Amino acid sequence: MVALANVAREPTTVDTRDFYPKNASILGFQLTNLQIHGYDPRADLRELAERVADRTYRVPVETVLPLEEARAAHERLEQRDNRGKIVLAVGEA
Repeated sequence: MVALANVAREPTTVDTRDFYPKNASILGFQLTNLQIHGYDPRADLRELAERVADRTYRVPVETVLPLEEARAAHERLEQRDNRGKIVLAVGEA
């Protein structure tokens, strides 16, 4: 399990008993803390973007909206009922 971006800023609870029978691991990191200690994320972020672009990794996208609808996109995020990313498109979508 990898947890990314707890944007709710609320504590979460994971029942670790679910992990033992599967011999699973929980991984996590805080990018800001790594940067404070000298880590430069640009190369890794570039590689990540390339993997998304070549479809090695797939990002679930729920909605694509034109940049002019940024306010509506933000309101959707605030409702916290989306099940994929909300993307703002610049130019043709």
